Amino acid sequence: MKRKEVTRLFALMLTVILGLSACGKEGPESGGEDSKPSSAGQSEESQGSGENQGNGESQEAEESQAPSQGGTELDLSEQMHVSIFSQADDVSYEEFIANPVFEYWADMFNLELEWQLPPQGSEADQLNMMFGTQDYTDVIDISYNMENLATLYQDEVIYNLAPYLDTELPNYKAFLDANPDVKSALLDDDGNLYHFAVIQEAPKQWGGLVYRQDILDTMTGGNIQFPSGKDAPTTIEDWDYMLPLMKQYFEEANMAEYACLIIPAVGYFSTGELMAGFGIGGLQYVEDGTVKYGISQDAFYDYLTKMKEWYSQGYIYSDFASRTDDMFFLPNTALTYGGAAGVWYGITDNIGDSMSLPEYNLFVNVEPINSPANTAGGVQKPLGIYLDSGRASNNSGWAISTACDEEKLHRLLAAFDYLYSQEGSNTRSMGLSAEQGAADVASYVEKGVTNGTRENGTKTWTEEMDNCAEYGVYAFCENRMPGVVVDYATRTCDLKDGVDRAVVADEAWTASGNANVYPLTVGFTPEETAELNKLESAVWDYANSMIPKLIMGREELTEESFAAYQAQLESLGMPRILEIRQAAYDRYVEKANK
Repeated sequence: MKRKEVTRLFALMLTVILGLSACGKEGPESGGEDSKPSSAGQSEESQGSGENQGNGESQEAEESQAPSQGGTELDLSEQMHVSIFSQADDVSYEEFIANPVFEYWADMFNLELEWQLPPQGSEADQLNMMFGTQDYTDVIDISYNMENLATLYQDEVIYNLAPYLDTELPNYKAFLDANPDVKSALLDDDGNLYHFAVIQEAPKQWGGLVYRQDILDTMTGGNIQFPSGKDAPTTIEDWDYMLPLMKQYFEEANMAEYACLIIPAVGYFSTGELMAGFGIGGLQYVEDGTVKYGISQDAFYDYLTKMKEWYSQGYIYSDFASRTDDMFFLPNTALTYGGAAGVWYGITDNIGDSMSLPEYNLFVNVEPINSPANTAGGVQKPLGIYLDSGRASNNSGWAISTACDEEKLHRLLAAFDYLYSQEGSNTRSMGLSAEQGAADVASYVEKGVTNGTRENGTKTWTEEMDNCAEYGVYAFCENRMPGVVVDYATRTCDLKDGVDRAVVADEAWTASGNANVYPLTVGFTPEETAELNKLESAVWDYANSMIPKLIMGREELTEESFAAYQAQLESLGMPRILEIRQAAYDRYVEKANK
């Protein structure tokens, strides 16, 4: 049954159950038209692979001409209203919609943007409600979509973009042709393309395990002695040395609440942190070409046994299982940002002394680490579970819905295609140049970057931006937009003693490589997606409720009880899950090797 045949009764039921989202407000008024850069149709400026882009090196100067489409100048005389459903991270509504990049882009294509930004944590529900009611926004952020994109196309929810690649998407096509790995990831087996993807030119791992090295320095007088003999904790034995020191530190500081180690509410990291040290991945992973599921493997018993031991000794945060909303698995952010956590899943911005609070006399040193190897169990090196995101995926970007008529569709094709040109990707990733009117943007003036964030036609920061220590790059760019995230040079103000923390973190988190990653870009047929969603939902419901109980001792953990746990996973469809994922992975490998 197609979605347009769904009954109004079902739509009304969804409305009652989920509640209507707050409607987006009208976007800010458009700015001037002094410097309208080239757009779709300028395929000669499109990007190739990351290798030939360079870091901050001068590129062909950005031109000032009206946007075009397939070599034909667009008629932009009438403003066009465009509604967009998108997640907005943790910034306010007003801050999100006022981003200068959005304003510049909207002005370039004479668009009036209306935003529908669901409250954080409700994105998936609100998206499902939209699908059920058929009241689609013109543009849909698919980050929280759980349905197969081909199914959404078949159900007349979104457009297939492939027919427009040759005629109206020259920049997007040029980039895909120059980057076959991205093209293979985004086009399905039939050559269809359903969304404008966010593409990483040269991705770095942005998150992973971190620890407070300063605590260990304090407790050992600067003479840390990891049993492995390494400078950082690399084995379970090292962690058995580290965690008691952290507990002693927090207790001697008389902290009422603390966490030596924070793990997710479900008891494991789905991406495989910690578990990789036991020779298994989090959920699906690949070993010698065979797809496996970490939480069903025999070695998961060893992981659970260790987590239960650490929990009973007071090393794992006692309240870990009660909070589930935070995407970084932090059940209480006051612990990490208040200096009361020892090990957690952190991000690049946590590294070094950036979390220090001098006004409270709190000085910290946060360092990135890999998963600890269970050497006693025969594991000498953690599995290669990074980079877990890859350069592009089918769950990151925006799709155009069938709410758009033909005229609006063609305008949006040109607008989105611009974001895959060199100039467009520079703009979305780094912000506005002086030639793009930076001096006329109030927020740029307020932040002291009236000369723009980058030199025109390049990926080189302006002197103002290079030394703008008070504000991060994300205060000027807009990475929620589709397009290419360019590989720009690290700003001088982001270096610490000449060291790029992002590089240090990436090297630590990716030390074991990515040989065991089950790529996010593996594609499934609509039938496979429907069956997989049903089976995995049942498996997760059971496993994610049982695993915390086993760790906390609320359920007995023995070899016999673990065997019963594995048997239950089998009965819920684990063999079929692996069969579906293996078939899709094999197709993915075959297509990538063509």
